Amino acid sequence: MSYLLLSVLCPGIRLRSVFCSAFGTLGAIYCLSVSGAGLGIGPKCLMKGKWDYHFQETKGAYLLNYTQWNLCEEPPNVVPWNVTLFSLLVAASCLEIILCGIQLVNAIIGVFCGDCKKKVGRREVELCRELACSQLPPHSLSFPVGHCQLRIH
Repeated sequence: MSYLLLSVLCPGIRLRSVFCSAFGTLGAIYCLSVSGAGLGIGPKCLMKGKWDYHFQETKGAYLLNYTQWNLCEEPPNVVPWNVTLFSLLVAASCLEIILCGIQLVNAIIGVFCGDCKKKVGRREVELCRELACSQLPPHSLSFPVGHCQLRIH
Protein backbone atom coordinates (compact mmCIF):
# COMPACT_ATOMS: atom_id res chain seq x y z
CA MET A 1 0.00 0.00 0.00
CA SER A 2 2.85 2.39 0.80
CA TYR A 3 4.34 1.65 -2.65
CA LEU A 4 1.07 2.73 -4.29
CA LEU A 5 1.00 5.88 -2.16
CA LEU A 6 4.62 6.61 -3.03
CA SER A 7 3.88 6.08 -6.76
CA VAL A 8 0.99 8.52 -6.61
CA LEU A 9 2.74 11.17 -4.49
CA CYS A 10 6.02 11.01 -6.40
CA PRO A 11 5.02 10.39 -10.02
CA GLY A 12 7.69 8.31 -11.66
CA ILE A 13 8.05 6.57 -14.95
CA ARG A 14 4.99 4.39 -14.40
CA LEU A 15 2.62 7.27 -13.71
CA ARG A 16 4.03 9.24 -16.64
CA SER A 17 3.46 6.19 -18.81
CA VAL A 18 -0.20 6.16 -17.75
CA PHE A 19 -0.65 9.82 -18.69
CA CYS A 20 1.22 9.47 -22.01
CA SER A 21 -0.80 6.39 -22.95
CA ALA A 22 -4.05 8.13 -22.01
CA PHE A 23 -3.17 11.20 -24.11
CA GLY A 24 -2.16 8.96 -27.01
CA THR A 25 -5.47 7.12 -26.80
CA LEU A 26 -7.41 10.39 -26.69
CA GLY A 27 -5.47 11.70 -29.69
CA ALA A 28 -6.16 8.53 -31.63
CA ILE A 29 -9.88 8.75 -30.83
CA TYR A 30 -9.88 12.38 -32.02
CA CYS A 31 -8.07 11.40 -35.25
CA LEU A 32 -10.55 8.58 -35.83
CA SER A 33 -13.55 10.86 -35.39
CA VAL A 34 -12.16 13.63 -37.62
CA SER A 35 -11.10 11.28 -40.41
CA GLY A 36 -14.38 9.37 -40.18
CA ALA A 37 -16.25 12.65 -40.53
CA GLY A 38 -14.00 13.58 -43.47
CA LEU A 39 -14.90 10.34 -45.19
CA GLY A 40 -18.60 10.80 -44.49
CA ILE A 41 -18.79 14.41 -45.66
CA GLY A 42 -16.55 14.02 -48.68
CA PRO A 43 -14.25 16.56 -50.32
CA LYS A 44 -15.03 20.16 -51.17
CA CYS A 45 -14.98 20.43 -54.93
CA LEU A 46 -16.28 22.37 -57.92
CA MET A 47 -19.39 20.80 -59.40
CA LYS A 48 -21.71 22.59 -61.86
CA GLY A 49 -19.93 25.90 -61.21
CA LYS A 50 -20.36 25.76 -57.42
CA TRP A 51 -17.75 25.00 -54.74
CA ASP A 52 -19.36 22.95 -51.99
CA TYR A 53 -19.36 19.64 -50.10
CA HIS A 54 -21.57 17.97 -52.70
CA PHE A 55 -21.30 14.45 -51.24
CA GLN A 56 -22.46 15.47 -47.76
CA GLU A 57 -26.08 14.50 -48.42
CA THR A 58 -25.11 10.98 -49.51
CA LYS A 59 -23.94 10.15 -45.95
CA GLY A 60 -20.97 8.18 -47.25
CA ALA A 61 -22.80 6.32 -50.03
CA TYR A 62 -20.52 8.04 -52.57
CA LEU A 63 -17.67 5.86 -51.32
CA LEU A 64 -19.08 2.83 -53.16
CA ASN A 65 -20.47 4.67 -56.19
CA TYR A 66 -17.38 5.29 -58.34
CA THR A 67 -19.39 7.03 -61.07
CA GLN A 68 -20.03 9.97 -58.72
CA TRP A 69 -16.29 10.43 -58.22
CA ASN A 70 -15.92 11.97 -61.68
CA LEU A 71 -18.62 14.59 -61.07
CA CYS A 72 -16.10 16.88 -59.36
CA GLU A 73 -14.59 19.16 -62.00
CA GLU A 74 -11.90 20.76 -59.83
CA PRO A 75 -9.49 19.77 -58.29
CA PRO A 76 -8.84 16.75 -60.48
CA ASN A 77 -8.99 13.33 -58.75
CA VAL A 78 -9.92 14.92 -55.43
CA VAL A 79 -12.32 12.15 -54.39
CA PRO A 80 -9.81 9.25 -54.68
CA TRP A 81 -7.21 11.38 -52.92
CA ASN A 82 -9.66 12.23 -50.12
CA VAL A 83 -10.77 8.62 -49.72
CA THR A 84 -7.19 7.31 -49.66
CA LEU A 85 -5.98 9.91 -47.16
CA PHE A 86 -8.81 9.54 -44.69
CA SER A 87 -8.89 5.74 -45.01
CA LEU A 88 -5.21 5.59 -44.08
CA LEU A 89 -5.85 7.93 -41.15
CA VAL A 90 -8.74 5.75 -39.96
CA ALA A 91 -6.56 2.63 -40.14
CA ALA A 92 -3.62 4.31 -38.38
CA SER A 93 -5.82 5.72 -35.62
CA CYS A 94 -7.46 2.32 -35.04
CA LEU A 95 -4.03 0.74 -34.69
CA GLU A 96 -2.96 3.55 -32.36
CA ILE A 97 -6.06 3.07 -30.20
CA ILE A 98 -5.24 -0.62 -29.85
CA LEU A 99 -1.56 -0.08 -29.05
CA CYS A 100 -2.10 2.86 -26.69
CA GLY A 101 -4.93 0.99 -25.01
CA ILE A 102 -2.69 -2.00 -24.37
CA GLN A 103 0.05 0.30 -23.07
CA LEU A 104 -2.47 2.11 -20.86
CA VAL A 105 -3.59 -1.16 -19.27
CA ASN A 106 0.05 -2.21 -18.85
CA ALA A 107 0.97 1.11 -17.24
CA ILE A 108 -2.00 1.01 -14.85
CA ILE A 109 -1.07 -2.52 -13.80
CA GLY A 110 2.51 -1.31 -13.30
CA VAL A 111 1.35 1.52 -11.02
CA PHE A 112 -0.75 -0.77 -8.84
CA CYS A 113 1.43 -3.89 -8.88
CA GLY A 114 4.87 -2.31 -9.01
CA ASP A 115 8.10 -3.59 -10.43
CA CYS A 116 9.74 -6.90 -9.57
CA LYS A 117 13.10 -5.14 -9.03
CA LYS A 118 11.71 -3.45 -5.93
CA LYS A 119 10.78 -6.82 -4.35
CA VAL A 120 14.19 -8.52 -4.57
CA GLY A 121 16.06 -8.13 -1.30
CA ARG A 122 19.79 -7.62 -1.01
CA ARG A 123 20.26 -10.86 0.93
CA GLU A 124 18.47 -12.89 -1.78
CA VAL A 125 20.76 -11.45 -4.46
CA GLU A 126 23.87 -12.17 -2.34
CA LEU A 127 22.78 -15.78 -1.78
CA CYS A 128 22.22 -16.28 -5.50
CA ARG A 129 25.62 -14.80 -6.32
CA GLU A 130 27.33 -17.07 -3.81
CA LEU A 131 25.51 -20.07 -5.20
CA ALA A 132 26.32 -19.15 -8.80
CA CYS A 133 29.98 -18.38 -8.12
CA SER A 134 30.60 -21.53 -6.09
CA GLN A 135 28.92 -24.06 -8.39
CA LEU A 136 29.14 -22.69 -11.94
CA PRO A 137 32.00 -21.65 -14.21
CA PRO A 138 33.00 -17.96 -14.02
CA HIS A 139 31.37 -16.60 -17.20
CA SER A 140 28.23 -14.60 -17.89
CA LEU A 141 25.13 -16.31 -16.46
CA SER A 142 21.47 -15.52 -16.26
CA PHE A 143 19.07 -17.08 -13.79
CA PRO A 144 15.78 -16.14 -12.14
CA VAL A 145 15.67 -14.32 -8.81
CA GLY A 146 12.05 -14.14 -7.74
CA HIS A 147 10.32 -12.85 -10.87
CA CYS A 148 13.46 -11.13 -12.26
CA GLN A 149 16.50 -12.26 -14.19
CA LEU A 150 19.83 -11.72 -12.43
CA ARG A 151 22.88 -11.39 -14.67
CA ILE A 152 26.35 -12.04 -13.31
CA HIS A 153 29.41 -11.26 -15.42
